[in-house]
Amino acid sequence: MSRFPSRRVFAFTLVELLVVIAIIGVLIALLLPAVQAAREAARRMQCTNNQKQYGLALHNYNAALKSFPGLAARRDRTNGSICCPGGQLISPHFWLLPYMEQNALYELLPKGNTTDRWLFGKCEPFDKVVADSAKMVSQVPIAAFRCPSDPAPNLMTTIAIDTNDCPAAAVTEATPTATNNYMCCIGSAEGTNYDIFFRTNGTFYNDSFTTLAAMIDGTSNVIVMSEAIIGDGTPRAAMTDKSILVSQPWLRCGLEELAGDNAHFTEYPGACGLVEPTDIASEAFASTEFFGWRGYMWLTARAPTTLFSTYSTPNPHYPDLGWRSNLGYYAARSFHTGGVNVTLGDGSVQFVSDTINPELWRDYGKVNSGKAKQGL
Repeated sequence: MSRFPSRRVFAFTLVELLVVIAIIGVLIALLLPAVQAAREAARRMQCTNNQKQYGLALHNYNAALKSFPGLAARRDRTNGSICCPGGQLISPHFWLLPYMEQNALYELLPKGNTTDRWLFGKCEPFDKVVADSAKMVSQVPIAAFRCPSDPAPNLMTTIAIDTNDCPAAAVTEATPTATNNYMCCIGSAEGTNYDIFFRTNGTFYNDSFTTLAAMIDGTSNVIVMSEAIIGDGTPRAAMTDKSILVSQPWLRCGLEELAGDNAHFTEYPGACGLVEPTDIASEAFASTEFFGWRGYMWLTARAPTTLFSTYSTPNPHYPDLGWRSNLGYYAARSFHTGGVNVTLGDGSVQFVSDTINPELWRDYGKVNSGKAKQGL
């Protein structure tokens, strides 16, 4: 008989090991969505804080100048011309920089009686070179202008290009421009309220300088800002496979020749030749060109870059629809689940569901709807 007691060896069988691995896998699968949800909640909170900063800056601007900023040129248009708004108009984002602890950046852009009145080296065509005096400012990313849920880059490197002969400069490379998620509300875009050249029923349009007194509906009942998804950087592309563009930011009608280039100044033919499309989705998919430059530059007050309307409810399943730089139907969009953040005229921020009543949503884009609003 052995002098040493026998030792029993305890070990996992292969089946037991596989069961443990399977259990761990299930636990991880259950945990990951919770982790992702927590991360998205934090990102949405940061997005809310960004918009609160913007709302506070609006009210500080109003306290100093007795109005909200308009879509204003960097110098007086002495001849009264409203030509080429994309080349002249500067976004409210820029005018608010001193009230967002960005005064040094604000001072970098020449203002007043400057010989360089344009943000771009050329008025037409759509692809443009950023003017030398605006390059440095246009390339500075501002964290408060970016939603952390949007994975788009801080700099867009494919849009500000001139592919034609440019009288201002012989530039062949793109000028990187800092991107933007937060859009100012031009109104409901119903009827003729889609064109920033003219007075709209919203807070922002060409030289608007809206006062708090103009918000007849009450500052807590007027949307002044929401968010949008930044484009993929496509400068211009013919429409081929339209099935892949549902989530993309902007389509163009391809009807530039409609009734002459400037007919919309007096006749409002509409973004696609219609005073008010009854079916934006159908009109969008009838488009002939696609542009991926939504939010590509926070500095300029072009409709695709810094503006939106409440015509379409948040996160519509169809792309935005536009014609030229100041006309169109640009929706609020986000990567947040189920809706978008909006800033109201009183500076507060609310989360609005995709399923909001379309009529109520449009009314909230107006400063004077003539209705008693029930709340978002």
